[in-house]
Amino acid sequence: MSALPLVLEVSSLFIIVFILLHRYANFQQQNKLILIATFISWYFSFMIVILLPMDISMTTYRQCLRDTPVIIDNQTDNQSIPITKCKEPYSIISPKYLPVLWRIIYWTSQALTWLILPFMQSFCQSGEFSLSGKIRGALISNAIYYGSYLAIFGLLLIYVAIEHNIDGPKLKVIGITASNTWGLFLLVLLLGYALVAVPRSLWLKSNTSFRLKLLYFKLAKLHSEKCEAEEQLEDILNEIRTIAEKIRYNHPYRSFVDIIVSKCPESFRNGLRRNVEDYSDYNQSTYDRDIPSEKTLVKLHYALIKSIQIKDRTSNEWYLMVEEAFQVEDILLNESNSNFKFMKTIPFRRNFLMDKICNSTLEWFYYCIFLKYFMRFVSILLTCLTIMVIWSEMTFFNKRPVLSLFAIFLNASRTTYNYLSIEIIVFMTITYLSFCAYFAIFKIRIFNYYYLAPNHHTSENSLIFSGIQICRLTSPLCYNFLGLVHLDSHITKDDNIVETQFTSIMGHMDVISVISDGFNLYFPMLILILCLANFFNLGGHILNFFGFEQFIGDEEVTQDLIEDGKNLVKREKRLLQRNDPESQNRHREVVERLRNNYSSTSIRSSNNLLDSNTDSREINFGYQQTDQNSSSISFKNLVPSSLPSYVSSKFRAKEYRDIPPYKDFPNDEETRGINSSRTKNDDFVDYQSGTRFNDTFQDRLRTKKSENIRGIFDDV
Repeated sequence: MSALPLVLEVSSLFIIVFILLHRYANFQQQNKLILIATFISWYFSFMIVILLPMDISMTTYRQCLRDTPVIIDNQTDNQSIPITKCKEPYSIISPKYLPVLWRIIYWTSQALTWLILPFMQSFCQSGEFSLSGKIRGALISNAIYYGSYLAIFGLLLIYVAIEHNIDGPKLKVIGITASNTWGLFLLVLLLGYALVAVPRSLWLKSNTSFRLKLLYFKLAKLHSEKCEAEEQLEDILNEIRTIAEKIRYNHPYRSFVDIIVSKCPESFRNGLRRNVEDYSDYNQSTYDRDIPSEKTLVKLHYALIKSIQIKDRTSNEWYLMVEEAFQVEDILLNESNSNFKFMKTIPFRRNFLMDKICNSTLEWFYYCIFLKYFMRFVSILLTCLTIMVIWSEMTFFNKRPVLSLFAIFLNASRTTYNYLSIEIIVFMTITYLSFCAYFAIFKIRIFNYYYLAPNHHTSENSLIFSGIQICRLTSPLCYNFLGLVHLDSHITKDDNIVETQFTSIMGHMDVISVISDGFNLYFPMLILILCLANFFNLGGHILNFFGFEQFIGDEEVTQDLIEDGKNLVKREKRLLQRNDPESQNRHREVVERLRNNYSSTSIRSSNNLLDSNTDSREINFGYQQTDQNSSSISFKNLVPSSLPSYVSSKFRAKEYRDIPPYKDFPNDEETRGINSSRTKNDDFVDYQSGTRFNDTFQDRLRTKKSENIRGIFDDV
């Protein structure tokens, strides 16, 4: 008997949950109590992956002890020693510890999901300015929320009172039944989505071209969402600025305004100008007519918190998705690379191990060969598991013959008392079911507000919401799995099997026959219908019919959004290349070449201008002009003062080094050609667009009044 395997598994799970929470939460800025509550809810819910295989293997051992006769050995000093052929599992622990663990996990999860986390969610959502106000608002909102649950529980209680005599154990079972029924309903909906979405997402990721189109589509939608979030935040900040100017520093509501302003971005706080009459005497009759009430300030405070969270989340999601698009574009370009070396247009982030051991050749084989076929292989395996789960959910209530595949596999291992294979089968099955259920919670976005955003950008509200839903799935997952493998005696109607410690602690949901004999047996069959609807994307077509853009084949709207997303990625790539140090070095070299040829060019250009009949008052391209009312043209008026001063005024930069660089620049010969074209009738070349103009410098002055001239300065 050793607890070492349990200690290692629990410690490993602790590290995994901590890393996962660190990926989504912000440990430095978010409330520590909320982080601890979320960690406990995740950790205890994931614990079933460890405890359930151990519980079933120990149950098999106890079944062996009951069914196998015990031999008494009396040959040792007249002492009777029982001898049994049953071998102990390698992970066996004392029988008194496992029930304690199940009680801690179950009742802690129930307290978190129904009491603690909902209160904390209402507390952090409140826009009240005082602690007592937040607590009062949280209690009121939870009282309304739990009113419906109490009504349902009351109806169940009346039904049981009519059918049976109510006592303490039955009242406990009624509460557990109500909680598990809601959890099973949620579990079926989530599995109906994730059992198809998980393997299909891996298969589609292996198709680089399709993956890139999907990213373009998502980027186009995310861009509009990001702009809308920024506009909404700007409107709220403008309203706050107006209120801050109205409510002066001697007003009773000024402390509320200071709290609201402290939540605003730093740039807004620095630019907020104080009213010149802030410290004047407060006159209630004069100023209170236009000043908002405390309730209005509370709503404004809540709207500000919500808008900042959405804006930060969309900005972070935009950054990550654009970076992924850069990477997928490079992978698509390198798939046809014949020299087996991975060439990058934009450097993207890699993990520490990839940076240390990978060169360009290994990177090409990893991204273009290995990753593609590995994802397809895993997708095929998960598809087989999905089919097995759906079949078992449809047939687990059939006792003879046994049709549930997981029950067949587990019974074969239990017959030979192969504890290792028992724990592997249980671990793989419950892990896949849990992963699919939690995958849906982590990926599904509800009302565009509850969403787990990676890179430390998940709001406290979303963290609490995920903890609530995950805790509600803990017990239904265990009940559903025990039914799949025929270890629930009230499903198999077999009194000869030994119950697991989980079932002995939680009991059976058989007080209400409608739920035990109807809902729990036949409602999981709905998974098949949901999986088929998800496989054929029925929900996407319905949403698209009502005007919500969805990624659907060759739809015109889909293709337009893909094209918009492609253009957005190109724009982001150009901006990134302009900020690249190598590109800026090329920019400075071109500017230096232009400065070297500047003096002779400016004199020749001014001589051509003096020969024209152009009115100097119509020239507006950065030249100095001492007298705008004079119609005479002098050499001093038309010659630019200096190249840096002109480009500074044109680009609104302090120095020519601050000008954003272009991607392609003319070489020395092209520069001399552009400069000499001011005195000849040669064509002008625009090096940004590659177009050629057939008009001369003087013709452009006559036709392009009050516009910037394409030429040497525009190419900078």
